[in-house]
Amino acid sequence: MKNSDIFKMCRDNLFRRKARTFLSVLGVIVGSCSIMIMISIGVGMTNSETQYIEEMGDLTTVSVYPRYDSSDIKLDDDAVRSFKALPNVALVAPKMTMNELSFTIYAGKNNRYRVLYPSVCGYDAESLGSLGFELIDGEYPKGEFTALMGEHFEYAFSDTKRPEGHNMIEYYMYDEADLPDPYMKLDGEKVKFAVTDNDGKEVYSQEIKITGKLKENYAKTYETTDGLILQTSDIKKIMKEAARNLNQKQKTPTYDVVTVKATDINTVEDIQKQIDDMGFQTESMESMRKSTQKEMAKIQLVLGGIGAVSLFVAAIGITNTMIMSVSERTKEIGIMKALGCYVFDIKKLFLMEAGSIGLLGGVFGTVISFLISCIVDLIYGISVSPTNNEGEAYSYFQMIFTSPSRISVIPFWLVLFGIGFSVLIGLISGMYPANKAVKISALEAMKNE
Repeated sequence: MKNSDIFKMCRDNLFRRKARTFLSVLGVIVGSCSIMIMISIGVGMTNSETQYIEEMGDLTTVSVYPRYDSSDIKLDDDAVRSFKALPNVALVAPKMTMNELSFTIYAGKNNRYRVLYPSVCGYDAESLGSLGFELIDGEYPKGEFTALMGEHFEYAFSDTKRPEGHNMIEYYMYDEADLPDPYMKLDGEKVKFAVTDNDGKEVYSQEIKITGKLKENYAKTYETTDGLILQTSDIKKIMKEAARNLNQKQKTPTYDVVTVKATDINTVEDIQKQIDDMGFQTESMESMRKSTQKEMAKIQLVLGGIGAVSLFVAAIGITNTMIMSVSERTKEIGIMKALGCYVFDIKKLFLMEAGSIGLLGGVFGTVISFLISCIVDLIYGISVSPTNNEGEAYSYFQMIFTSPSRISVIPFWLVLFGIGFSVLIGLISGMYPANKAVKISALEAMKNE
């Protein structure tokens, strides 16, 4: 028999007993919906957890710290070069601070405005963009003694001509819409670094040009809030000159932390292990990510297992339908064999009918699952009113398709899995009836009334 003939017979047989076919397909739809919705909830939970971890830090980075219990292992330029030599390393960004120095930052005419305890650090200018630092305005540092200021750095200045307690604006006490302008606006102006000795006497100063403003991001560094980020080379120069003017012995520059960025999230663990073997202390989100993945995989397995029970019940229904079909079509099977129809074609016919029931149930189940998922996400989105990173409310479309706070997510692989698994269940359920059909004797079948 031709495949087209088998397909036509399959279609006719399914439509001949519409009620029975409908109930069998309905069982698969219920089972398919159950397993897909359950797994989609697990996927949504996994995505939410992953987003939460990403907000805490970049998943592809390893933070390297010096070992304070060993004077032989230093986080210096030699260490940075060794990190760059490791395979699968995309970027190495050392961070340097000036915690050993006592200094004040001044601005305005006659140094009217000042920051007494400034938060300052240094990065290589070319690494800032790669690390995900976002500019609100301006540009990244270029040339000597240039810097980026944090989003609220201007509010860190106190006005020396105003009375104590009224000489600063506490920006964190205001809503963004009601926030007044700072007393000191750094519109293209320079600030002055003034290093002092133990008696508070100024021994060295350096002007710094502010080239841009960074968006606040605690996950990157606190300096993005109310501090300054200079170039590492400039910090080294300032520390060298300050040490000379303070008559201090110049030390080999070391870094507080070095960020090592991997080319791929799957190589983070290997890079971290190699740096650990060098004797440094490391920290990354990899361990948290892996433990979260394991927990979410268990939850998805449990939820999928619950949904699979419904599909198992549907499989029993398909088996029952096909066994009844074999019993009712015994004479038809005998005639097919008497006419020379191959046993394999008869088996293929019954398997195609069972698989078609699974396919129809899987397709309709997928569509219904998607609609249920959309309704659930829309209701949840309206109830919690989610917003994006800019504080803007998500539209209905975004609540359903793009919002990271969705609790039910149906990715493309789940669609393929739902349909494919339903077809597989149909084929497995049809195996016994199909084998029973081919074992029927042609002579006995033709005698059957």
